[in-house]
Amino acid sequence: MRVTDAADRNSTPLDRLVGSLRARDAASDGQTRPCAILWPDANREWERLLPVLRNRMPELFTLGGYAPKARMGPAIWLRCVVDGTIEPPGGRPAKDGSPRAGAPGPFARIPILHLPGFERGDLRAGEQCTEEVRPLVELMYRGVLWHHPNGRDWTVAAFLGSPKEVGLDIAGDRTTLDALRGALAEVALRPVAQLRGRRLDADDFNEMLVGDFRRDLLRWMDHPDATRARLGDAEWAAFRQQCEDKLDFDPGREADVAAGARLGEGRGPWATVWDRYAEAPETYPGVEALLRRSRPVGELAFDRERWPDLNDEDEDEVREALSTLPQRPADEARDAVLALEAAHGHRRDWVWARLGRSPLATALAPLAGLAAATRSAIGGAAPDDIATAYADTGWRADAHARAALAPASGTDLALIVSTVKHLLEPWLRDTATAFRDAVGRTSLPHRGGQPLVEARADECLVFVDGLRYELGRDLADRLERRGCEVSASHRWAAIPTVTATGKPAVTPVADLVEGDVLGPDFRPAVHTDGGQRPPRPALASELRRTMKARGYQIVGDGTLDLPLAAGACGWLEAGKIDKFGHDHEAATFARLVDEELDELAERIVRLLDAGWRSVRIVTDHGWLWLPGGLPMVQLPKHLTESKWARCAVISGDATPNVPRHPWHWNASEWFATPPGIACFSKRDEYAHGGLSIQECLIPDIRVERAAGSDMAATIRSITWRRLRCLVEVAVRGGTVTADLRLGSPSGASVAAATKPVQEDGSVSLVLAGDEHEEAALVLVVTDADGRILSQQPTRVGENA
Repeated sequence: MRVTDAADRNSTPLDRLVGSLRARDAASDGQTRPCAILWPDANREWERLLPVLRNRMPELFTLGGYAPKARMGPAIWLRCVVDGTIEPPGGRPAKDGSPRAGAPGPFARIPILHLPGFERGDLRAGEQCTEEVRPLVELMYRGVLWHHPNGRDWTVAAFLGSPKEVGLDIAGDRTTLDALRGALAEVALRPVAQLRGRRLDADDFNEMLVGDFRRDLLRWMDHPDATRARLGDAEWAAFRQQCEDKLDFDPGREADVAAGARLGEGRGPWATVWDRYAEAPETYPGVEALLRRSRPVGELAFDRERWPDLNDEDEDEVREALSTLPQRPADEARDAVLALEAAHGHRRDWVWARLGRSPLATALAPLAGLAAATRSAIGGAAPDDIATAYADTGWRADAHARAALAPASGTDLALIVSTVKHLLEPWLRDTATAFRDAVGRTSLPHRGGQPLVEARADECLVFVDGLRYELGRDLADRLERRGCEVSASHRWAAIPTVTATGKPAVTPVADLVEGDVLGPDFRPAVHTDGGQRPPRPALASELRRTMKARGYQIVGDGTLDLPLAAGACGWLEAGKIDKFGHDHEAATFARLVDEELDELAERIVRLLDAGWRSVRIVTDHGWLWLPGGLPMVQLPKHLTESKWARCAVISGDATPNVPRHPWHWNASEWFATPPGIACFSKRDEYAHGGLSIQECLIPDIRVERAAGSDMAATIRSITWRRLRCLVEVAVRGGTVTADLRLGSPSGASVAAATKPVQEDGSVSLVLAGDEHEEAALVLVVTDADGRILSQQPTRVGENA
């Protein structure tokens, strides 16, 4: 489930920074996933944020002296971290499940290497660069840089001022910029909504630093000795006096537990200290431990919100209640979950939830959604009736189940898995039974029974394996949040719902595909070359070859993302959802899917940035997913030619007692399915191939730029004169900028300077150096937000 609008408005510049850095972890233009993200910081502007960033980003490493516990070390050590030859603190399995020491994050995020004192050009210098960073030069080619859309390194002011990042209005004078750098640690933790709506200058930033005794008090409570040393004698005396005057408390002679007790009680002026703490509790990690040893003993009236140990007691209460649910009837269990949500849901607003101390209060939101959504199964006389009901509200049950598992870990994982299974399984079973009965009355469309999936002019078809309907709704939501206009509909998957049968049906050459005998792999054949040659198995390579013959551009097949001709139709295959489902257990799968949807959204936005007018997203099949395992029925192997989890090919004249249905590609050929949500194999948590609304209803999504985004630019000509590139551009709607980039539209800038296109449409760019004279370049034209409006491959000397 997605972040709420309110949560987005309350995000901080630090949140935006973390998101921007992690967004660079994405493959582009047919390339492999980067091995690392390089973060040059020539002027050391970002160093003040390193302490809090290290808490937020376990994948962050810094170039410097050897201090592995602080995830800091020299270049050769960082190189070993990236290559996985050493295991830094917190090393974890990689995203594909294999051990990889260089992926320390909770979900195997690639390392981010912060390089204070160095700029991108230092790494590009190759063998001429300083010995201190030479081991990292090669990562320029296997990794990716975090930089401004114009190719330059991000400065603090540029990042905070960028409309695509934080969008603050910051004065550009030197005094303001110096004050901003000094107050960066404070600015980063303020909600963005508090910083917007006015022009920020030096006075604003200085005010964040001066006279904030509450911040200093919390720092003292977090780490008394270090704070005393940092302040110095004069400031320490002034600080003590402020505390006495405003809080009636002297940190010089009273114990830290006295401050902890007053903070927890929150009376009088101490309420404002609590509010300061609640703004960014992760900044003061020691305060939680202080509160645990500061609570007064006795039967006193406490505000439970302020005491972490009382929050622990509430968590234990939920834990005990959830542990008894599997022994209760499903209806009673649903009522119990809704009652727990009413009693404990408010704790998600407490600081302890933000610090990860309330996992069960957090899980109760999707669990309560699941309980409400599964009160009654979906039914209908015909498959289309069930599809309408599922598309209206039913998909939310599957979405809530996934949302409950995604954050689950540790000792509570098994508890949440059993709760989700107990609530979800009867609903899945009854809904699948109703769907099977409906299909028995009205069959699903066979070959040619649905419109052919085709691309419009300047549209790219994106095929995502296993993007079931509820994930399609989630992806559409993420794209809308990125400023896209999305129209979502649905269609029926070809049955059985496996890739070999389903993928050909959603290609623009499905009219050339047909089935003869149902083979063990459920794969039809494709007729090519006007029927002059025998049909060939509809493998992915053969489908792509046939699409190419029909005029489709195969994107990502060693080409750039951009359309190569006016009116082009594209085909791109992306995503690893189905692979994750088969390879990972439920909680890991739920987390990986969440990350995968973000990567897919970014990929689709890049296609629009590359010049496609629209993107149409299709898929081959959905799947059933039940944490804890789907039920199993026996089908003896000797009765089958082929047996998969949810479908089988029956041998000869065998007549096992299992449902049978006609194959999509040849209705005279029949395949077998297990009843309901059962599997023919071991108790899989993830399976497809059978008949259920989750397997058979698939999304069909079209994505365009949002209305009102009417800026446009078209490159008319490119003329090279030695290292100077003369460009003519047709522009509509505003001011645009031209740049030369290395290798791809998202590559590093290699122009001596980016330049605005003149009113007459002309612009002249100079290559920064002759080392790129033979390189593949891309001329890009961008708007003020860095969005690519037009692009064209070029090389020095090639005129177009």
